[in-house]
Formats: sequence, structure tokens, C-alpha cells
Amino acid sequence: MEELKKGISRRNLLKGATLSAAGVAALGMFGCSPAGGSSSSSSKSDAAAGEKKHTWEVAPEAITDIAETVETEVLVIGAGYSGTCCALNAAQNGTKVTLVEKDGVPNGHGVGGTGAIASKALDALDIHFDKSIEMERWVSTCGNRCRESLVAKWFRESERCMNWLLDLAESDGAKCMVTVGSNSTVHPEIDCYHMIFGGNLAKENEAISIATYIEYLFIAKAEETGNFELVYNMPAQQLVTNDKGEVTGAICKNEEGKYVQYNASKGVVLATGDVSYNDEYINEFAPIANKVMTRLCSDQGNTGDGHNMAAWVGGAFQDGPWPTMMHPQAAAVYHGPFLFVNPKGKRFMNEATWVQGKCVGTMVNGGADHCWSIFDSNFEADNTASLEFGGGMFWDSFRAVGSTAADASASHAKTVKEGVEKTPDNYKVADTIDELLKQLDVDVDEAKKTIERYNEICKKGEDTDFYKESHFLFPIEQGPFYATKVAPGLLAVVGGIAISDNFEVVNAEGEPIKGLYAIGNCSGDMYAYDYPINIQGNSHGRCLVEGKCLGEQLAGVYEEQ
Repeated sequence: MEELKKGISRRNLLKGATLSAAGVAALGMFGCSPAGGSSSSSSKSDAAAGEKKHTWEVAPEAITDIAETVETEVLVIGAGYSGTCCALNAAQNGTKVTLVEKDGVPNGHGVGGTGAIASKALDALDIHFDKSIEMERWVSTCGNRCRESLVAKWFRESERCMNWLLDLAESDGAKCMVTVGSNSTVHPEIDCYHMIFGGNLAKENEAISIATYIEYLFIAKAEETGNFELVYNMPAQQLVTNDKGEVTGAICKNEEGKYVQYNASKGVVLATGDVSYNDEYINEFAPIANKVMTRLCSDQGNTGDGHNMAAWVGGAFQDGPWPTMMHPQAAAVYHGPFLFVNPKGKRFMNEATWVQGKCVGTMVNGGADHCWSIFDSNFEADNTASLEFGGGMFWDSFRAVGSTAADASASHAKTVKEGVEKTPDNYKVADTIDELLKQLDVDVDEAKKTIERYNEICKKGEDTDFYKESHFLFPIEQGPFYATKVAPGLLAVVGGIAISDNFEVVNAEGEPIKGLYAIGNCSGDMYAYDYPINIQGNSHGRCLVEGKCLGEQLAGVYEEQ
């Protein structure tokens, strides 16, 4: 129980998240040239103008040299969170399921937490939320361009699906820790992050990290049903359609380079992840991702394979720009609400904001792929004071509900001190401001003026430069002085294939393509413009809901809530 009280350090979580990269070297982009089903007006106009067409706009020649044909009822492509969840729920309800994965292992991402609007774990802590408020925050963060009916379905299904997951995890001896959110009045993050860990599967297999435990759990439970087969190193190449344009299966390539056709009588599910490692998609639909310092997703096989295959059979894409999920932890993990200085030595934003805001502010207003957070020796106490009014991911910590803000700040203090020793490129310390600034890639003279100006603002108690709330104004006066590198990183592009509220892939007219479904980060419409984090972990929460509901739907047992 002690680990539940103390929580799990962000440093360990991020380290654990990289474990899912096993086998990445064996991955590669599809060798096919894609087709045109995109609803993007810019793509259509480019093609009409005679310019080079995008990969997804040109369907490849049909593969005919099939070495083997396999019959199944449901074919799921992609062994991530949503795909394994869908496969389990279909198999548990008597449906024959085949799951194919291009990699040699399941792929889990993030830090292992799943967001839910309600659950028995939250009930036990007497934590409850107003769905109407949280949905409005979600929709407004998305610029009111997500499809509200699809988001509302998530809010209706979230509690049921999370309780099912908790029961499943408990059957494996796993624990659930609910972590704290943010007290910000502008960017609140509710206490709803369900971090599940410590199950028997993880104890028995060192390869299973907190980032991949859920996927391995779903697979193990699916195997118990007798209705499930998982085939690794089997990348899907193209979909199979009949003369009515209905999707009836998919063609994959095995390790010997031979083609295997899977015929699926009840449907094909695309759960192939996002487009983090496909520059063509990013340039067209998420160009802001080009500004990040690095791409944090450990699975470099996320190259838009499902997007291509959907487009080649007439599937549409949601309108761009597609929303990006970003965290400013590509360098230093911690930087708090303190002064940010860009390479020109200038302050450029209100620093006391959420993770996405820090990323966009650094890249757009700061004009670079990084900046520096500068603070003095009082930062631990200052951080604790700030958490009364703000916080959230990586400003607070992934700590259990019931722990204190001081616990979070102590963890950060340890992170900074260890960072100075172990990763000095990202963490700096010096006895004087002059010595500190000489270690940074900034205009020293301009940075000194910026710090002097910032200290004046702090003493006056009003930030007339960027109007950061007064309770986040902490002067930089007492040595030793610290600087940590704030660097945006891309976790995922959470937009893509246009779907119905029943997760059917739809064409440009909004009509479902029979037999084809898309869930998880390859699918669109759940988010738009920006990724909302008022419900922490809602991307995993989305995978849970979509996977469970679609699995039940394909098995013929789903009941609309």
C-alpha cells in the first residue's frame, strides 16, 4: 500500500513508456502507394490542379498472389489499447477473432493511466464530476469542431467500461491508483486518472511495463476464451472488398514475405494507431508537429497504415488541422510555473498553463523548439504554494489522491538535483545568475534584463506583461539558481479517419462503408484542433470505450446506453 500513497514518479513512468519500443527496428513503412478517399479540400484541390498526389490518394494495384487464406469473423488490425480491447470483448461474447500486429509485441503508449468520468474507484474516494461541465470543456478545447454526439457517447459509456476494466485488472491481482489533477480555474484537470499496475502478468514477465500492462492483460484474457488468435509480424497491406464496395477482409504479409488473406464475415477493425512517424501526413494535416523538439511515441511503426487503407477503399478523413497531443518533457521533466526565457533571452508567455499550452507557447510565441524555465533555491516551497491554485500533468505529479502538494514538490526537487548530475544538458545550476545564464543557449544580456523585469513584476504583484495570476509570481533572487530545458514533444496525432457514432468508417458523404471500422488514434472526430486534458488520460479512456463497445457490437450483444 505504500506505493499507492507515494505514487509513481514521472521519471519512471516515462522510462517505462519506452519499453514498448521492443522490436521497433523490425518495423517499416508499407511499400504500397495509397489511394484517394480523403475529405481534405486541400488534397482534392492539389489533385485537381495536376500536382503530385498524396500517398493515400492513389490506391495500389490489387494483390493477387495469395499464399494462404484464413477465415475468421472479426479481423482486428493493430495490437494497441483499442485493438486488444475490441478483440477481447468480441471474443468474450462468442465471436471468432483474429488480431494481426505488424510489430513483434503489443504496443502500449503514454504512462499507463486511463481517464474515466466515473468509476467504482472514484466512488470509493467519494470523487464525482459534473458531466455537462467536463464535456463542455472538452468540446470548447476542441474549438467546437469535434462531433459532440460521439463525445457524448464516451461520457455515457465511460463508467461502465472503466468498471469492467477494474474488475478485469483485479482478477489479475492488479492495483488501481487514482492520481490528482489540477486546481486551475482556467485549465482544470479532474482527479480521474486511473493508473493500473502490479498485476500477476507483469510480475511474471519483465518485458511488461506499466505502459503495456493493459494490452497484455487484454490478450491473456482473450486467449482464455478459445475464440482468439494473435499473429505478430503480420502487417496489413490492403483491404479486400466485394463488388458492392463492402470490406470483407484484408491482405497481410507474413515474415516470409508471402501474402495471407484474412476473410472476416463480421467486420474489419482498423486500430493501427496515429501518424506520428509519417511526415507526409504531418505536413498535410498536423504541420505544427514539425515544430516539436522530438517525437515521444516509442512505437515508430505508427506510420498511418490504417489511414491509407481506409482512404484506398473510399474512406474520408476528418477536416484538418488534426489535433496533436504534446507534452513539454522532451528534455527536462520538470519546469513548474516559473519564468520561461527563449533563446533570444526574452519572456514570451504566461508560464502557468497546461502541458499543451506550454508546448504551443514555446514553439509559436517563443519561436523555438525549446526554452528555459528559470527559478531559484526556493522552488520546492514555491511549487507547493502554486499547487493550491494550479498544477496538472508534470507541474504537479502522478501522485495518489490523498497525498500532499509537498509530496509532489519533494519529488520534483529530487528530479532537478538528479538531473543536474545525470543529464546536465537539460538541468543547470549555478550560484549566480550570470554563471547560470552562461550555461544556457540564450542571449545573456537580454536574459538578465528579462529576469530583472520579472522580479519587478513579482514585487509589484501584478503581471502587466502577460497577466499571469499573482499567486504564480515567484521572484528569482536566492541562489543557487536553476534552469531546466522546456522542450515540446509529440505524443500522438489524435485525428484521422472519419467515423460514425458506431465507429464505422464513412465516405465523403458520411455514409458508412459496410464491414469497416476504425477505433483509437487512427480514427477521427473525437477530437479536433486541440487535445483536451481536463479529463486526464482520456485518449486511453477513448480506446477503452471504443474498443469495448465495438467488440460487443460486432458480437451482437451491445446495448446502447
